[in-house]
Amino acid sequence: MRQKKDFSDLFDDDFEVVCEDDSEQYRRDTQKPRKSSRRRNSRGVPLAAPIRKGGRVLSRAASALVRCLTAVLILATAVYVTYTFWRASIPYGDIAEAIRTGPLSMTLASYLCVAAIFLLFEFIALLWSMTRVRVRDQFGSWKEDTGRGLVSFILVFATSYLSFLLSRFLPESPQVLYGIKGALDVYGSMYNVLLGFCTAGVLSCLVRKYFSR
Repeated sequence: MRQKKDFSDLFDDDFEVVCEDDSEQYRRDTQKPRKSSRRRNSRGVPLAAPIRKGGRVLSRAASALVRCLTAVLILATAVYVTYTFWRASIPYGDIAEAIRTGPLSMTLASYLCVAAIFLLFEFIALLWSMTRVRVRDQFGSWKEDTGRGLVSFILVFATSYLSFLLSRFLPESPQVLYGIKGALDVYGSMYNVLLGFCTAGVLSCLVRKYFSR
C-alpha cells in the first residue's frame, strides 16, 4: 500500500523563512531614511544658528549707527544755528559784554529767547530720536526703531522758511518786538543751509524706520 508523503513541514519552513526575510528587509528599508534625515538635521542646525545670530548682530549694529547719525545731524544743526545767532547778535546787543557788565537789554533778551527756544526744541528732539518703541505680541516683546526725530527736522526747516517769509512784516517797536524780529530775520536767513541738514536728517530717519530692524 502506497504511503502519502507529508509535505506540510516543508511548506511551513519555507513560509517562515520567506516571512522572516521580508520583515527584516522591510525594517532595513524603513530605518534608512530616518537615519539620513537625522544626519541632515544635525548638519543644518549648527550652521544656521550662527548665521541667524550674526545677521541679528549686524542688523542691530547698522540700526545703532544710523540712529547715531540722526543724533549727529541734530547736534550739527543746533551748533550751526547757535553760532549764527551769536555772530549776528551785534545789532541787538553785545552778548559777551552784557553778560560781563550787567543785565540784558529788552532787545537782546527777546533776541536770545528765540535762540533759547530753538535750542530747547533741539535738545528734546535729540533725546527723542535716541529712543525706540517697545512692541509686544504673543511671542514676547522687543524694541523697534520707528525713526523718531523725523518730525523735528521737518519743523526746523519749515519754521526757518516761514521766518524768512514773515519776519519782514513784524514791527520794529517796542524793543521786545524788535529783538524778536531780529532773531526771526537771522533764523530765516539760514533756511538754505538748514535744508541740507534737514534733508539728510529725514533720510536717516526713513532708513531707520523702514530698513533697520
